This record gives sequence, structure tokens and C-alpha cells, in this order.
Amino acid sequence: MTSPPLTTREYAYFHVTGPGTHEEVTALLGLRPSEAWNVGDTNLRNGRMRSSMSWRMNSGLDDTSPLAEHIAALLHRLQPKASDLRQLWVEHDLILQCVGYFPPSGHGMHFDREQVRKAAQLGLALDLDFYYVDDHEHEI
Repeated sequence: MTSPPLTTREYAYFHVTGPGTHEEVTALLGLRPSEAWNVGDTNLRNGRMRSSMSWRMNSGLDDTSPLAEHIAALLHRLQPKASDLRQLWVEHDLILQCVGYFPPSGHGMHFDREQVRKAAQLGLALDLDFYYVDDHEHEI
């Protein structure tokens, strides 16, 4: 029996960390997070207490869509919130988190000038986590 071919998986999300609560971030932005927790909340995966506040918003796209489409979708949703994001970036980290799982032949990422300009205007840092998967047992 042959194994299925490895497929590229990539996604992006907007991530806020810093002081306060995730409810305060939700109220300021007027957007619902895809996932959020506060300091002291229990991490259901390991039973430990969370040491930081986290607010995440997914792009809304499937992980088989190209990373550039995830980024465009997030920037489109965040652009109308630019003034609210400026209030957040004073004390919070605002991150455009990009993740990719790729075959071992390699992969690169190109951000066009417009994406970089929009991310900078919104005060977003870029964090790129790329993994090269060469076996079929690796969990994504």
C-alpha cells in the first residue's frame, strides 16, 4: 500500500498578547476571537495555568489555501480597525502569525510591497513558522 502524497498545509492568524484580558481586546476591536484565554486560565491540553493573555483570530480559510490568501483575508478584516489597533499596540504585541507545513523540497514566502505596507500601518509584527515534513506520520 502506498502512502498518500504529502500536501502543503499553510495558514495565518492574527495574535494579540499583553496585559489585561482577552475580553478587553474583544470589546476594543469589536471582533470575536477564534481562540482566547487569560492569565490563570487552565490550559486544557496539559492542565497548567496560562501565564499570559492570548487573543487569536483565524483567517477563516482552509489550511489548503495559499498563505498569501490567508494574509490578505486577515489584513482585509483588520484594516477597518486601524485606529483601535493603534490603541492596542502601545502595550500589546500584535502579530501576524504565519505557519506552513511543507514537503522537504523546500518553500519560500514572498510578501509584496502592499502587504508589508498594510501590516506596518496596522503595527503588526510578522512571525513565520515553517516546518518541513518528510514523513507521513507527522501530525499537523
